Amino acid sequence: MRMPRLAASLSGAVLAGAGLAGSSAVARGQELQLVGVIPGPATTVAVHGGRAYVTDGPTLRIVDVTDPAAPAEAGSFTFSQNVYGVSVSGATAYAAIDFGGLAVLDVSDPAAPALLGSSRTPGQALSVAVSGSAAAVTNRLSGLEIIDVSDPAAPTPQGDYFTEGYAIDVDAAGSYAYVIDTPGGLSIVDLSGAGELTAAGAQETVERSAAVSVTTLRSPGGADVTLAGLMSSDSLLELFDVTNPAEPRAAGTYRVTGRAGAGGYLAPAAAATGGLVHVKLDGSRAFLTDAYPPFVVQVVDVSDPAAPVLTAAYEPPGPPRDIAVSGRLALLAVGPAPGAGGAGESPAPGVLILRLGS
Repeated sequence: MRMPRLAASLSGAVLAGAGLAGSSAVARGQELQLVGVIPGPATTVAVHGGRAYVTDGPTLRIVDVTDPAAPAEAGSFTFSQNVYGVSVSGATAYAAIDFGGLAVLDVSDPAAPALLGSSRTPGQALSVAVSGSAAAVTNRLSGLEIIDVSDPAAPTPQGDYFTEGYAIDVDAAGSYAYVIDTPGGLSIVDLSGAGELTAAGAQETVERSAAVSVTTLRSPGGADVTLAGLMSSDSLLELFDVTNPAEPRAAGTYRVTGRAGAGGYLAPAAAATGGLVHVKLDGSRAFLTDAYPPFVVQVVDVSDPAAPVLTAAYEPPGPPRDIAVSGRLALLAVGPAPGAGGAGESPAPGVLILRLGS
């Protein structure tokens, strides 16, 4: 198996080769350094409390990453169907499992994860986000399902929100779920609602969204701002101030030079099941994956959403499948390189553990 390159900083040939050198705003002095690898294959990855939750097909693996240079698998669990998304809160993991809906897993003992309960959704479950006692699950049939998980052994459908297009991804923060559908855009749904729900706020997007992430950051004036980042299938990051959920407003955009007008390299629905486009906001940083070869991972400073600044980049050995962030660590699930699969080669590198540093 071809090992990933050890580092890709913002200087030299890596930026030029990736088409990043011409970006309108570039900050120097940081790099993404490869510090460890979790063997593959891997389709999705989540990270919580020093553990990585890695899935491929129906199997979830729990990996101790407290020492990123020496990740150690602790245990695993195999569901009845393929896993398309995982969210972890405390000692509980929540999985979107295809036509099985939501599954709730006790991971307090990572060596022996145990199924606590499940709740079937009307269609194919694609992603899940949890806040408090509510789980938000996207599915292809009804859009967004809100499930009460206050009793993990008996998750109970609470309400649903119908999206006009295909619901692709969801994040949750505070008392709201942020769901994107294609070709619609962003809808903000109150997690405390019940029955047939309406959006507290909605926002159209310039391009078809494929991934969403939400964060809270401190504005230059000292106020807390809730920021939603939506990544399009054509590699455009659209940022929205959703501090007032009823009135989301456009705050800024970011796209690598040369990507504009690329013309739909990736089918929008491809992001729903292990697609190439992902975004994770963490404080004032956005971690982005790209649908276009060489599939460069980018770290963008969004502390001023009106003027995002590229701060670090990394070229993986294959197309991205998912990304998770914990502090200065980014875990990148990577698929096989185009044309890979010859004799003796692994079908996928797995999960690359990257550290952001100066």
